[in-house]
Amino acid sequence: MVQGFSNGSTSFLLQDPEVIATVRESKAITTGQWNVAPMPVGPGGKALQPVGTAGWGVAATSNLKPEAVKLVKYLTEGDAATTFTKENSLVPILKSAAQDSFYSTGPWAAYLTMTQNPQTYIPVVQPRGVSWWAEWIKKADSDIQGVLSGKLSTAELLASWDTYWTEKTAG
Repeated sequence: MVQGFSNGSTSFLLQDPEVIATVRESKAITTGQWNVAPMPVGPGGKALQPVGTAGWGVAATSNLKPEAVKLVKYLTEGDAATTFTKENSLVPILKSAAQDSFYSTGPWAAYLTMTQNPQTYIPVVQPRGVSWWAEWIKKADSDIQGVLSGKLSTAELLASWDTYWTEKTAG
């Protein structure tokens, strides 16, 4: 998908933020030819913003617990945390990163806008741990391809998704 976007064979890309670094490194597309926009809001003026999470931890069996804790603190506090997120194309965990022009301008600005407006861009966590998650991903991809190819209307897609999620989350 990213290569198709970078080489111009597809007009838009709906991806996670780590793709920003990949697109920036592309030789086929220049900085002025692309950007990132906040999620489109629906008729009610709201959008869901999927939030990916990760965390640092120290194994209970570690023989180097103090050193590991020191490393975790280093990677999650101050300039080191912001540098780590920049170098790995991740959304930063520190509010102070919003003052950094790296995040407040260009492609990262859309994420900042969404994060600073949770009443409009409602943060949600995808239920990836449920047994039917892989089934959902396959269905969603297939349905979107159906809409793009004209075999499925947007209304049909939304009705199908509403039924699917209602059934899967009942009870």
